[in-house]
Amino acid sequence: MGEWDVRLLTASYSRGDNDGIVVELFGKTRDGRSITLRKTGFRPYFHVAAPPEDVLPYVQGKDDFLGIEPVDLFLINKGRVQKCSKVIIKFPWAVPQYRSELKRQGMEVFAADIPFHHRFIYDNDLPACFTARGEEIKGDYTTDLVVNLRGFTEIPPFTPKLKILSFDIENSITDETIYTICYVIKDESGVRAGEPVVGTEKEMIERFTEVIQMEDPDVITGYNIDGYDIPFIMERAKKYGIDELKWGRDRSNPRRVMNKFWRCTGRLIADAWWAVKIEIKPKQETLNAVSKSLLGEEKLDVDMKMKVGEDYDPRAIDKEWLNNRDKVLAYCTRDAELALKILGKVGRIRKGMDLAAVSRMPVDDVLNSGSSQLIDAIMIRAADRHAPQVAVPLTGNYDDDEENAIEGGYVHEISPGVYHWVCVLDFKSMYPSLIISRNICFTTRDDRGTIVSPLGVHFLSKEQQPGILPSILSDLMRRRDETKALAKKAKDPEEAHYYDGLQGAIKILMNSFYGVFASSFYRFTDRSIGGSITAFARETTKGIIKSLSDEGVNVIYSDTDSVFVQSPHENLEGSLSFGKELATRFSKEGGSLEFEKIMEPLFSHGKKKRYVGRMVWPKEELIIRGYEVRRTDSFDLQSESLMTVFEFIMDGKTDEAVKAARSYVQDTLAGKVPLEKLVISKGCRKFNEYANPDAQATVQTAKKLMEMGYEFVPGMKVSWIVTNFRRKPQEVQPYISGQEFTYAPDYRYYAERLAQTLSRATEVFGWGEKDLLNGNQQANLFDYGPEEDRPKINLEQVRKTDKKLSLDDFM
Repeated sequence: MGEWDVRLLTASYSRGDNDGIVVELFGKTRDGRSITLRKTGFRPYFHVAAPPEDVLPYVQGKDDFLGIEPVDLFLINKGRVQKCSKVIIKFPWAVPQYRSELKRQGMEVFAADIPFHHRFIYDNDLPACFTARGEEIKGDYTTDLVVNLRGFTEIPPFTPKLKILSFDIENSITDETIYTICYVIKDESGVRAGEPVVGTEKEMIERFTEVIQMEDPDVITGYNIDGYDIPFIMERAKKYGIDELKWGRDRSNPRRVMNKFWRCTGRLIADAWWAVKIEIKPKQETLNAVSKSLLGEEKLDVDMKMKVGEDYDPRAIDKEWLNNRDKVLAYCTRDAELALKILGKVGRIRKGMDLAAVSRMPVDDVLNSGSSQLIDAIMIRAADRHAPQVAVPLTGNYDDDEENAIEGGYVHEISPGVYHWVCVLDFKSMYPSLIISRNICFTTRDDRGTIVSPLGVHFLSKEQQPGILPSILSDLMRRRDETKALAKKAKDPEEAHYYDGLQGAIKILMNSFYGVFASSFYRFTDRSIGGSITAFARETTKGIIKSLSDEGVNVIYSDTDSVFVQSPHENLEGSLSFGKELATRFSKEGGSLEFEKIMEPLFSHGKKKRYVGRMVWPKEELIIRGYEVRRTDSFDLQSESLMTVFEFIMDGKTDEAVKAARSYVQDTLAGKVPLEKLVISKGCRKFNEYANPDAQATVQTAKKLMEMGYEFVPGMKVSWIVTNFRRKPQEVQPYISGQEFTYAPDYRYYAERLAQTLSRATEVFGWGEKDLLNGNQQANLFDYGPEEDRPKINLEQVRKTDKKLSLDDFM
């Protein structure tokens, strides 16, 4: 029997001998080898809220029925323990049929929508990293090792070096023929370009499959391979009678899951385009734009490309392939290389590994799942091990009823103006703290409880009965503190970076719990719990603000995330001591605050979540929230002009800020601005998903790009310039970097948008939207009276509200 330290990457299952099911765990060993771990003997099961004698008539006699066992379960919706049944069957794929049949009979079914490989992981409490014990065998897998798993022991998380294959295809626009598939490999030895795959289409598709099997990468990437390259290759493969690409480590076909992502058994498919969209949300998503922005590098300069918006004319590919094949191959290889670099730069895989370590899940599931599945991984394990065992509800048991939506946190509104030496304290950790201190959980909601929320919901105290949710969050808090301590003690930057990423992942997961429990779709959702948490939070926030106000401290602003307090000290040292003292004083049970930053100065035009400040501690950085510089669908001139105005305001030069705003608007009206600064980019969905597609600028642009020969993939951002806003619908023309734009922009439209944007900053100083458009201030009645009679903005007056949080109404 051998032993191997393993990082779990993906998990799956297959049908084995004698109707058995084989659980397959794919990972990477500490010494860099790929490994397949096989485990037999585990069977699918689910629970029914009825005793065996009531359930048996509906399940016995079925070919795949194996047995039924009595089990006592705590039912969340009833708040009590009930006699239930555990139904065991042969095959995971048969569970939905049983579930539907029993529900038709009026029975309540539990834990019948948990993926089988997740069920195995939960039941065995399998961690992200472990020492596997078993016998090495031969099997039809591409991994270095194939092992029959006998047991495992948890070990601290480690990060192995993954082997990554990045690829790109070039194909004809006229007849869709694939010309080449090019790829690069990154492994422990560095980055190397593979031999470009050429030949007939059938030969290329088969050869590329051989490359994947031979190289055996842990990760397959590329730029928009999710929406273009993979489905394109699969479609061309069908034409030549190739039913399966056999890219998986078990030689299985890549498969689309819920029309959302690709799964390739044993490997991670991590599209660099999706990584960019998720992690940095750029204004322009083309490979060239992202490469220049992130890497300071560009694609090779050839006059062709087939993917939408990739900066070259796609219709030239056929001619280019005939006349300059080597250049096309170099170009294609370069694209694959850039995608690989981008994936590494945004840190998507590393972040996935950190979250996998915290949630105790395969990296593949973390990369392709939302917060609810990560919380499931922790909650279901805890529910199964709780005494009494808690029945796991099905997902989506609750309706999204807007009338009963949970009221949000307390908002202390900000008055317009400039503030100095502002201390910001983070409230986000307050939610986990409240859950722990008030013992809030579906297992503790009980009319006998001594803890009563402002909504009148009763919870048992910790002494009466510890809750599952508080226990989980307490453990996560402890682990985060330990990990932060390890980061501080790290011997080198790489080790510090690792522990910092891990503690960040724990924080993300901790702060996700409240949002998931307050949602309408989560399996453990309970509105009385989510509502009680925010009610306690509002109460705590108001108490902190009242205490500070009573002491004469100016509370500038607060929302669900943070509180902004003006320091009485006009220097960094004094403000730092003041902020730390506040955090310590109010970080009592149920009201944990973290001293986050100091800003000097801070500006807002008086709307919630809309401010700009110059952070001076813990590092120097300009912080902008809510304004167009952070919107991906704003045009560059909008962002750049607003940044200039903000910089003047931060420097105390308000006259220069107004002057700059006037100049930007007037120059735009006169057409004295570069065309590329007017480009608007936005994602375009499938056309039929819009109520009125032709009225959408995105759809107009996408259709025109398709007419020009570009491939459009739903979800991709498209770029355009508005040429006539007064037409209904407005007229727009595609903008393609590197190609001449032959239309006249609607400068009036851009000037009006610019004035609207900049006036949000300048109106505080007396210059509104119309003033900027006119180039001078409009006189009003007050302008002719004494200065002391003119209305003034009271920067000390702070408005307060208890109203429900609503959608952002700023823009």
